[in-house]
Amino acid sequence: MSTKDVMIWRSNRAGTHYVADTVVMEEPLEIRIRFQDSDGKWVERPLSITMRTPGDDQALAVGFMFTEGMLLKNQLDKVTIGLENTVTVHFKPDVRPELEKLQRNFYATSSCGVCGKSSLDSLGYTYETLHLAENLSPLSPELIGSLPQKLTEYQSIFDETGGIHAAGLFDWEGNLILSAEDVGRHNAVDKIAGKALMQQSLPFNQHILMLSGRACFELLHKALALNIPVVVAVGAPSSLAIETAERFGQTLIGFARDGRFNVYSGIHRVDALVLPKK
Repeated sequence: MSTKDVMIWRSNRAGTHYVADTVVMEEPLEIRIRFQDSDGKWVERPLSITMRTPGDDQALAVGFMFTEGMLLKNQLDKVTIGLENTVTVHFKPDVRPELEKLQRNFYATSSCGVCGKSSLDSLGYTYETLHLAENLSPLSPELIGSLPQKLTEYQSIFDETGGIHAAGLFDWEGNLILSAEDVGRHNAVDKIAGKALMQQSLPFNQHILMLSGRACFELLHKALALNIPVVVAVGAPSSLAIETAERFGQTLIGFARDGRFNVYSGIHRVDALVLPKK
């Protein structure tokens, strides 16, 4: 269940009334892993706990591990639901996960994401490892401006609660491919990543990631893990998000609302007339 009904006191010009209201659910999810050790024995251990909105839990676990570099797309065997609020990601037989990465047993809040990243250098990306498409026709301002409304049409939980983030993956023609909602903005992107990995639909180097909130460093990092060349956000980008986009050649667009937007990096992917300075 993604929402919960509660009783509240609502005050307005007509007075104060005790009424029912719907709020978004937030609960912990324990992500566990199962793999074979060097002796061929199956081992299961906890990896992380994250706060999330229930729903698409398997995709969230897989996507989180993939975008954090702890799981490659050819290493996944299956994902199982265990006890309440527990998901186990199974590696394929004979796959030896990098335990030093898996030992980052941290508590990830629903608003934080990759807070442990201390610098851009820690990401490990280079222009050689990324495969951002560069030969596509520029995106029209009209198409970019239409994305927020298109994403809103799929935000069913937001319509009920008004308190949840959303992410949508669009193709170059502006068609929605995947979408997800979660109380955590990074969880919404991880759910998209997990769905893509389980559906074997990667990479997304000819796609656009649309965010319902602000564009933070951790979301640019996750988009890079998916090889997404364009990130569009309804809200503002952070300075480190801009620096990340510039460093790795992404197009970063913010304040996309009411047909307007700002381009902070990668203007070459936008079909816009740039007037010379006077």
